[in-house]
Amino acid sequence: MAPRIAGVDVARGLALLGMFSVHVFGAFEPDASPTVAWQLAGGRSSATFALVAGVGLAFTTGGRTPRVGRGSLAAVTARALTVGLIGLLLGYAANAGDLGVDVILVFYALLFLLTLPLLTLRARTLGCVALALGVLAPFLVHVLRGVLPEPAFDGDPTLQDVVTDPAGLLGDLLVHGPYPVLAWTAYLCAGLAIGRLDLFDRRTATRLLSAGAALAAASWLACSWWLFHWGGLERLRRTEFPDATGPHARDQVLWDTPDGETWWSMISRAPHSTSPFDLLHTLGAATAVLAVALLLTRVTWVRRALLPLAAAGSMPLTLYSAHVLFLATGTLNGSPGIQYAVLVAGSLLFAVAWRLTRGRGPLEVLVAGAARKARAWERGRRTPGSPPDLPAHRSEPAQPSQPSQPAAPAAPAAPAAPAARSESQDQHR
Repeated sequence: MAPRIAGVDVARGLALLGMFSVHVFGAFEPDASPTVAWQLAGGRSSATFALVAGVGLAFTTGGRTPRVGRGSLAAVTARALTVGLIGLLLGYAANAGDLGVDVILVFYALLFLLTLPLLTLRARTLGCVALALGVLAPFLVHVLRGVLPEPAFDGDPTLQDVVTDPAGLLGDLLVHGPYPVLAWTAYLCAGLAIGRLDLFDRRTATRLLSAGAALAAASWLACSWWLFHWGGLERLRRTEFPDATGPHARDQVLWDTPDGETWWSMISRAPHSTSPFDLLHTLGAATAVLAVALLLTRVTWVRRALLPLAAAGSMPLTLYSAHVLFLATGTLNGSPGIQYAVLVAGSLLFAVAWRLTRGRGPLEVLVAGAARKARAWERGRRTPGSPPDLPAHRSEPAQPSQPSQPAAPAAPAAPAAPAARSESQDQHR
């Protein structure tokens, strides 16, 4: 497997395991102190998931040489709708099991649809859009929460809510939910920008690591300065957490997601607080995680050691859906450590076995099939003489792709060829 593709799959696999840990261990211990999983993976894992989804979207639309014709748009739309349908069906299981998982797939589906107009943009432009959204989108979300209707349903959305409460569902997806799409578009734009770069080049990964680490550290330190030196922590406690008392009141203010009732919520750095500090920190952290994965998988023995993680990252839709169904059964609910170990071991073993014997994950095959049929339908309805998909703009040629086989050794970059792609690019991240 090419280092680039292995690194993308490894980063996605890490994001999966991080999300699993948050869903199993939760945000807070019984004594109201934050869990280790929440402090390490809360917000960062789902941000990495979204950012790598953008990288995959860049791969499916030509990589460094974007090809964004009507066929490509139809394929991306079909992918989004299929992922959204799977998410709505998982909502029934999550609600029946009374899970606190907040299934992310429906939000991702809308994310893909909203980024369709951005697919023709260059990497530099996409990066600027991502940073601008990271700073400005939280304020827009805060304003629109007072305008758009809140959902009438509790828990995760289902097919029924599409019919009975479409306005509330749209408001939930855009601003009210745990992954407000208007703000989370920043992650997908950043991933698109990264996917348009030459990820075969070690220097690219090194620069991504430097930029991501700097952004994550700067936003965290700036927020800390405001909280601890400018009286922000007390302001945040009074306005967003007036009932926070006891020995862990400080932890609650620092780590709990504010309701966003006042503008002071914009100085929170808690996971999923949708503040500028939260978005920029997690955006930088996700970029750094991807860069580290890209660099590590350039080393043959490391890449081989990370084969199970890369295999899991190649079928995220399948494993994410399976973990929701597993948690919904309530199995091992009283033993979170064992439950997490079973989830991780089961996911990695299944991923390796399926990858080596069948290739793509089962749900990834379903989504890829829907995209393929949509592309064929669009091609069939074209009038004679209509142009095929063409590059969106002149660009440098893409680097060669390698088959995404976890057990294959790394291959050196060859002369320019068609855009690189991962077998995992055909599904939702």
